[in-house]
Amino acid sequence: MNQIEIRLAESADIPALRELQERSMRMLGRLRYSATQIEAYIARIGTMDDYLVHDRTYLLAEADGEIVGCGGWTTRLPGYARHTKDNVHSPDPSRATVRSVFVEPLAARQGIGRGIMSAVENALRAAGLRTAELGATENSRGFYRSVGYQVLDPFHVDLGDRISMPLTRMRKALAPANSDESGPSLRSA
Repeated sequence: MNQIEIRLAESADIPALRELQERSMRMLGRLRYSATQIEAYIARIGTMDDYLVHDRTYLLAEADGEIVGCGGWTTRLPGYARHTKDNVHSPDPSRATVRSVFVEPLAARQGIGRGIMSAVENALRAAGLRTAELGATENSRGFYRSVGYQVLDPFHVDLGDRISMPLTRMRKALAPANSDESGPSLRSA
């Protein structure tokens, strides 16, 4: 794989982003979730809230002109949070939620997810945010731990028809932007 470029997603990218996200969820998620859970999640919740792109807080990674990963952040209430039975997901303008991080299944374990997370965290620092939270799927929890996120508590997303999907709320305190831990910055494509 050639050089990875990370850039802000544009509205025109949304169909290709959704295709990658659904493919990633179906292929990588099947190790921990049933096909019924995955399809119910895609149908009821979706893989991404469009406002992430419109708010200019959603990034994509490209290699050879193809999208190979994506992820973003928001201080808004995540779409999945409306389908939980707890109150841990309240909107908080001082805390960001990392959202919709996906990698092309055939490009998994090649550093793309780490690159996306570094760029997202740098964007959070630039916006003055010092804490990031996320809802990790069962198959991504180990990855998020490896990039510094701590487990807070499990929760379930109600998908209707007595189907639910377990996730884990995780949090990371972000190092200041001038720290060695801040990682690479967003590059223009």
